[in-house]
Amino acid sequence: MSWRAIAGKDYYETRDSRLIRWLVYLVALVGIVGGYVFPAIEGRDVTASGFAEFMTDPMGLLLPLVGLLLGYNAIVGERESGQLAILLGLPHDRRDVVVGKLVGRGAHLVFAVLAGLVGAGLLVWYPFGTVDLLLYTAYLLLTLSFGVIFFGIGVALSTLTTSKQRATVGAFGVFFLFVVVWDLVAELLRFVFEQLGLTAGTLPDWVLFVHGLEPGTLYDRIVAAFYQNSTAGPYLGPDAPWYLGKWVALGVFMLWVVLPILAGYRRFERTDL
Repeated sequence: MSWRAIAGKDYYETRDSRLIRWLVYLVALVGIVGGYVFPAIEGRDVTASGFAEFMTDPMGLLLPLVGLLLGYNAIVGERESGQLAILLGLPHDRRDVVVGKLVGRGAHLVFAVLAGLVGAGLLVWYPFGTVDLLLYTAYLLLTLSFGVIFFGIGVALSTLTTSKQRATVGAFGVFFLFVVVWDLVAELLRFVFEQLGLTAGTLPDWVLFVHGLEPGTLYDRIVAAFYQNSTAGPYLGPDAPWYLGKWVALGVFMLWVVLPILAGYRRFERTDL
């Protein structure tokens, strides 16, 4: 399969990038340091569920950045340099290019998350606490999927433009919106609804649903629901409607995993070089 040649080429080229190497090391280091620090803070009776809650904020900040930086230059860089036209002149089609880029660059993300969280799991398990293997594996896959979401968004951005500069601006724009200011959006909406006399300090359920579609918010909600068994807050409270529940959140989260990649591929398939 010709995508394998593209994946191998892209893997080794990105591995030689100092920025990519340090990002991979950083994700792995944060996971391992978290596995060391968490038992020291919590004491000896620690669990995987507690560790999942502890790591939500660090992973919620770091993985979007790493995923976007891995993905945003995947296709537009070669298109801008003219290498994409040469590549497609060989026995490769556009699907081979997209799949090869996803596998080649995504391997770095997979390695980083596995190294960090497997190492952390060992530190949490021995000698301080216990780890439910199935539960922790599910957390590992959830966190990896969270990184894949932003990696897919980055690749999709790379198909939308012929300019690397625009792809860079788009990637940092997504990071700024979803990671930096998204919580402030909820506060702004709450203020506006209060000024209009439509609410008394809480947002309508439909607004919460729309605001809660952001991947980081979904990730936080899923960890809280499945690992903390939380029933507090507007999304998980006993009076919350079904569409704010954990299973809907998990379903939307999985859509985020695949939809940006599919949308990017469709765009790439129809774009003239």
